[in-house]
Amino acid sequence: MSIKRLYWLITFFFMGMISLQGCGARSPSTPITPTTDVTQQPIPTVTLTPTPNIINGTVTIWHSWDETQRSVLFRRISAFQSQYPDVQFDVWYIPPLDLQARFEEAMSQGGGPSILIAPAEWGPRLSDEGYIMELTDLVSDKLTDTLNPAAVEEGVYNYRQIGLPISLKGVVLFRNKTIIPAQPKTFDQFVAFATTATEGGKVGADLERSFYYSGGHLIGLGGLLMDADGMPVFQQDDYAIAQKWLFLLKEFEKAGMTEFNSDNDIRLFKDNRVGMIIDGTWNMYNLAGEIGPLNLAIDPWPAYQEGHLSGFIQADNMFLTSLAKSEADQVSWLFLQSFYTTEAQLSLADAGMIPPIRVTTIEGEDGTLRINDPFIAQAMVALDGGCAYPIQPEMNLYLTQMDVTLQSYLTQGMNSKIALQKAFQTLQSLVSQHKTRITPTP
Repeated sequence: MSIKRLYWLITFFFMGMISLQGCGARSPSTPITPTTDVTQQPIPTVTLTPTPNIINGTVTIWHSWDETQRSVLFRRISAFQSQYPDVQFDVWYIPPLDLQARFEEAMSQGGGPSILIAPAEWGPRLSDEGYIMELTDLVSDKLTDTLNPAAVEEGVYNYRQIGLPISLKGVVLFRNKTIIPAQPKTFDQFVAFATTATEGGKVGADLERSFYYSGGHLIGLGGLLMDADGMPVFQQDDYAIAQKWLFLLKEFEKAGMTEFNSDNDIRLFKDNRVGMIIDGTWNMYNLAGEIGPLNLAIDPWPAYQEGHLSGFIQADNMFLTSLAKSEADQVSWLFLQSFYTTEAQLSLADAGMIPPIRVTTIEGEDGTLRINDPFIAQAMVALDGGCAYPIQPEMNLYLTQMDVTLQSYLTQGMNSKIALQKAFQTLQSLVSQHKTRITPTP
């Protein structure tokens, strides 16, 4: 099966357990609630500055960040303790494949963390279980206005804010500057540049059209996919916008080659044989290493008619758990907010993560971003034109059914409106059945 098809199922690749008090391996039989009998873990030394407002308590954080990412967390803790020296931290690394199960088990037994760092897609389930807090009344417009809107939407479930984004990944447009030197601003330019570059064994573009990689274009054109209940709503305007989306994907063929859940585009791009591809930000360093860092560009999405192309954005969120409700000083919420200072957000970029802060928030006077890593900076600009990947559990049904619909239209010649009507009816039935299965009988 294609690497692309599997990627969104895998979040991290590191194993182990770390506490701010120390580190040490734990066997599967070790209780979930951390103990203090561990080896001392050094953390950055800071000068503690007393504050007039005495805030105390313990913030417990569970996460699956790797060693480089953990350094950002430790620095943020040190900075926070310099202002609130009476606050203690208990930080635990849980292997990514174990994090959700251990978290749910611990919370069901009255344990667990006060802050969880985890994929946004976990939010609906954890919210339904009552394990995470609603943040709607806590989060200010001043905070959300500084963040990528699609990233903020990754923390919205049933019209309630249940989490805040801490790092991003998403579908973007990559360009090999040795084959196509200039950024296309419109889709017509995109096709023209790609057509001109197709010669001598090289092709201007090889574009992925499977739903995970192409569904964002529907939103970019002004369309809708599902409502808050997971029901399909792409029938708007008698399927007019959805038909425009299908027509756009058909027009991809004018620019060169197309793929469908294939890694052929990535292989050709690495071989310096294709100018533009659609892929994920998680591949940007890999691609740069193959064609040379100076030759890789991550472009903003080009305009198309009244809208623009787009890609799904996914986030890792910070969740405030139900254990934070009993904190007298709301210390966990106070610490969580500290991650959204400009300084803290820039430190995420230094650790190789794409911060959710809006590019306009960190632009210098000359219009450049205050980001040291050029690929992080370019990805932030590109993702500013992205759309939120739906976190509703029903999205798994859409991934399968919309791929069937796309193939029916693109390769089997089915009429676009008929294909969309069939998809709408099928998804209505599938989502209704899904809700019936997960809703307990009174």
